[in-house]
Amino acid sequence: MPSPTSKKQKPHAPYRLKLWCARLALAAVPCYLVALFSMGMRATQHMLTSPGATTHPLLSGAPLQRCPPGAPLKDCRIGESGGASIRGKSRLRSESYPTIAREIAAKWNLTSAEAPHLLERQFHRTNDYNPATDFLHFHHIPKTGGTTLSDILNDTLGALVDGHRGILPGSERSGPIRRGTFYLRSGIPPNRTDDAEEAYSFPYMASYGHTRLRPTHGPNKTELASFFDEYFALPGNSQKRLRALGMLREPMNLRASTHAMAMCGLNGRVASLNWRRERKGLKRICTPEEGLNISKLVDGAVDKAIAEKCPNGAKPSHAAKLNKHEALLCSKGRSALDFCRGATQLLNSDQYKSTMRSSLRPLMGRFAAEEKMFFDYYRSAEAFLNNSTSQGFAPAKVEEYTLVDLGGLDTTITHAAYKGYNHPKQLAAGKSDAGNTNNDAEPDFLWFGITERMKESACLLYYTLGVKPLPETPEHRVMKCSPTSWWSEEHREEVRRRERADYAVWRAANAILDVRVLKMREDVRAKLEDSKSLSQKEASQYRALADAGCLD
Repeated sequence: MPSPTSKKQKPHAPYRLKLWCARLALAAVPCYLVALFSMGMRATQHMLTSPGATTHPLLSGAPLQRCPPGAPLKDCRIGESGGASIRGKSRLRSESYPTIAREIAAKWNLTSAEAPHLLERQFHRTNDYNPATDFLHFHHIPKTGGTTLSDILNDTLGALVDGHRGILPGSERSGPIRRGTFYLRSGIPPNRTDDAEEAYSFPYMASYGHTRLRPTHGPNKTELASFFDEYFALPGNSQKRLRALGMLREPMNLRASTHAMAMCGLNGRVASLNWRRERKGLKRICTPEEGLNISKLVDGAVDKAIAEKCPNGAKPSHAAKLNKHEALLCSKGRSALDFCRGATQLLNSDQYKSTMRSSLRPLMGRFAAEEKMFFDYYRSAEAFLNNSTSQGFAPAKVEEYTLVDLGGLDTTITHAAYKGYNHPKQLAAGKSDAGNTNNDAEPDFLWFGITERMKESACLLYYTLGVKPLPETPEHRVMKCSPTSWWSEEHREEVRRRERADYAVWRAANAILDVRVLKMREDVRAKLEDSKSLSQKEASQYRALADAGCLD
């Protein structure tokens, strides 16, 4: 037996072997975990890039969140940090286009079977704007944010010409373009001849106003189209390619704003009420739940108008000057303004039926290819949508026509009715690049924006026109109490039920905008990553887009 002070004996060989195995296993755990994590990431990426996936691979290095229907585009991706820097390399891949197009079509609940293909075509559409040969007209549909857009055009294209003369004289931010106003403001004689001694220049690049341009041909040719024929024929001027710009708005929001401002003047009454409340130290109220009573405000206006302008009934004083509301009250009595008392009263009124149906039809001039352009401006297309024995303008047809026309995929569209796109795959990639070779073709849409997505829309406009973003987007007539605050979701559902064509246009337009925003962001990133190939002006332009948050 060994002494207590003797050296320890070495463990037997089997024990030493077990000890080394345990140490080896412990050392292998981190490697195993890393390998397992890597395998999981590869599996996740495979699922994201598979054709049946519910999310699309916009960013090859980061998974994407599921995108709920109608969600803002910024909420449909992760993996990009904020700020104006270039966030990684350009990673939008052409092989991903079909998957992205399908998912965007699903996001906006598009029902046309051709929607995914037509959205895919948007990825191949190139920007062919040429300021030397193109003339732009912005048709401002009231209450869509067009005053803001007009100011952007004035401060960008208008400023490109010496003396800030890039906008056609006679253009109105919130009014019609008139032929006489152009000649008055430009100083050009309307009957000028070639042998006139004084030379005039025509530096104008764009126009804007409530005046619609389409159709520019056919029996329903607009007065503005006739004016442009005259304008381009003036001695010293030259023919340019007319191209369209447009804005649209969510259909219920558009009606709420039109009702509150243009029809009933409610915005001013609500603002005046809240001004009086705030002077008394009371909180602002904007909703019925907070105590806002629109009908009571209308009662006050009615009482005042009748007492001051027609106290004896339908015969106002000869000296009285009546506005449109006073004229109605004096001729038809107190009930004449009942449609102003709220959304429910409006939706049940004759005024809604006669003035607020199919509000987005003027944007393109028609809802579907089977219509003549502005065949009947005041007739609601809902008759076609609701009557199965009619021409059958189902929402899917409206979506399809919007994707083609508003989407700028066909520059040969004319004012005449046609059978539509039974085989839209015949649309050639980049067809719009060839320009308008059909003398009867209508002006194509170079750009459009959506009121609820003003920042993205403005970024796309700067990008399309090749101009630097303004330091701040102009804001006009933005109410502290939005008119939609006294409309309910039930009212929205009722408008959605009635105005299926308007909503088909709005959904398709949002889908197009999604594609264009993705494409713009990736193009700007790619250009900045390869900045050595850019001119100083180009590099400055793309950097300005990044600094303005257009890549966020």
